[in-house]
Amino acid sequence: MPYAAALAAAAALVPMLALGAAAARAADAPVEVVVSGPHDRALAHWMRAVREGALPREGVTIVHVDAHPDLSTPQGPMARGWRDDVADVMRRVHIASFQLAAVRLGVVDEIVWLRPRWAETFPDGERSFLMGELPNGAIAVDDPSDHYVLDEGWAPTASLSDTQPVRLRVLPLDEAAAGGLLAASPVVLDVDLDVFATRNPSAERLRRAGFTDAELDELRRIFAPSELGLAADPATRVAEVNALLGAVGALGAGDWLALPGALAVFWQRGIGPRDLWSLSGLFARAAGDPTAVEALLRDGREVVGLPERRADADEIERTARQIAALVERGALRPALVTIARSVEDGFTPPEAWPSIEWTLLSELGRVLPAGSRIRFDAGETPAPRGGASELPQGHPALP
Repeated sequence: MPYAAALAAAAALVPMLALGAAAARAADAPVEVVVSGPHDRALAHWMRAVREGALPREGVTIVHVDAHPDLSTPQGPMARGWRDDVADVMRRVHIASFQLAAVRLGVVDEIVWLRPRWAETFPDGERSFLMGELPNGAIAVDDPSDHYVLDEGWAPTASLSDTQPVRLRVLPLDEAAAGGLLAASPVVLDVDLDVFATRNPSAERLRRAGFTDAELDELRRIFAPSELGLAADPATRVAEVNALLGAVGALGAGDWLALPGALAVFWQRGIGPRDLWSLSGLFARAAGDPTAVEALLRDGREVVGLPERRADADEIERTARQIAALVERGALRPALVTIARSVEDGFTPPEAWPSIEWTLLSELGRVLPAGSRIRFDAGETPAPRGGASELPQGHPALP
């Protein structure tokens, strides 16, 4: 289909593609599928769906299909309970915190993160923790995982007020449909296109600064959290990570007076001579370009913390079928579907985005109830149509 024709069709809110007979039951209500750019825009559409009656004001489960859990804390102060001012809520969130904001609003009871096998921020299983407000108004949680402790989102339970429970389930996407019903409550199926293939913006910045993929892999190996022997106690762990960052900074700055203390910190974290030789080589090669050193110190941590994934056309098709299988096999029956492109944020590879989006929409169109329609967020238009199951010409594999 020519792009102009696709644009005209979508502008008129085109029906989804032909539906499979197994999913097109007469009793099923049509489902709205909303395509947005940045992922935090999903929250605005969840709030709109509540106001319009498509979602209840409480008891919703978010089934979040994403390369990242997007479970950071929103900007406080933010008291529990519904608020009608969407603009104010959106000012308090970003692409990683919109889900806990929905919990704070009281709309969402549970989040189910369906992760690709290569994304491991949280271990599989169920967990619950409290979210509340600190005396300074900041929002924090008492979950002691690295995700919160190392990103300054953790606080002791006793320091939190106006608390509420957060329920989280984590399981691999490829197992989810086979495991039976994911949620009996009203469900939002929320998909980020970077679950198909993802870039790491911090790694991209380091590549532009002149670092190679082999060097980035060496950073990931040296600073793999599982190998650092960090303490179980959250406060101690924060101090250990801060000391390690300080040691890396001293090495990068060539601060010889601080080097003995830095070496002691490296040894405590199991970073031995071979690793230090590699790090010294990286800094030595970057020493002629202050911006490269600055980039390494600024972005190196996120190189370790955020995944990257290449995918070919077969893997894109397979992931789309896994998402569609959630509906087709009855693991969930969504009341709303939100899709985030995450291209401008630097996560979904832009050259792969059209193929990924059309492939997913084709699969959803096959399994969603009759009458379901696509709606594009303000400022968004349909992806260029290169074929629902093929990569754009000139890109046989995703970067």
